[in-house]
Amino acid sequence: MRFPRIIVQILAALASNCAFLLGQPLPGAIYQGALKRGCLPGLNCYACPYAIGACPLGSLQYFLAWGRYHFSVYLAGFFLLLGGLLGRFICGWLCPFGLIQDILHRIPSPKFNLPRKVGLLRWAWLLGLVVLVPLILKKPGFCAWVCPAGTLEGGIPLPTFDPGLRQLIGGIFFLKLGILAVFLLGSICVYRPFCQAACPLGLIYGFFNRISVLTISLDRKDCRSCGLCRQACPVNLDPQAGEFERGECLRCLRCVRACPTSCLRFGARARPPGD
Repeated sequence: MRFPRIIVQILAALASNCAFLLGQPLPGAIYQGALKRGCLPGLNCYACPYAIGACPLGSLQYFLAWGRYHFSVYLAGFFLLLGGLLGRFICGWLCPFGLIQDILHRIPSPKFNLPRKVGLLRWAWLLGLVVLVPLILKKPGFCAWVCPAGTLEGGIPLPTFDPGLRQLIGGIFFLKLGILAVFLLGSICVYRPFCQAACPLGLIYGFFNRISVLTISLDRKDCRSCGLCRQACPVNLDPQAGEFERGECLRCLRCVRACPTSCLRFGARARPPGD
């Protein structure tokens, strides 16, 4: 897996937002082609003018609020299939908002690590704004009040090119601009602060890290305990201790590249002996 990750991320972002190739004009309206009925794997706002698919997190809130039985067989299958196959590899390689944070983190500056317990906040976002608010208030709480990806990809471009929408701007818009600014500026000094502290979609995909088909494996007999993998991990995990199976692991594969003996590998999960 030596192919530059940034190239894959850029291609994935372009593939998710290529409606300009399908006749979508300037970003004053939302693409509404047939592809929009399906979900994209990463956090990519439905309201992005050039998005060719829906955001799975936004779709989940929609079905919880207005769907029959508050459930979608399609979404359940979507998460089981992609999560079971890739886990958070989606976050590390295919998410457009993850790409933006990665680019900003390349800006020279002092770098800091977030305490692990900050990741518990994602449960509040998931259970509170993604689940309970849609069920009780019939409103996509996370999309409406927080999501920085939605603000960047849809909230800013649409009113910029549509004077009518500019007249509807209110306090919530400026609140979301502030949230976006916090995460974008924070990305300069902290690796992917949104992914670590606030992304419910990453939390969902993280559930599958322990069972996903594609995974990181450790051959302990070749491990020298040099600690280089731990130093390379941008989210402060210890791959030598098997922490690549934790939900916080973004599958960026920096640890795999840093290992001098190649005892860390990425590929299909090995079957237990005798299977």
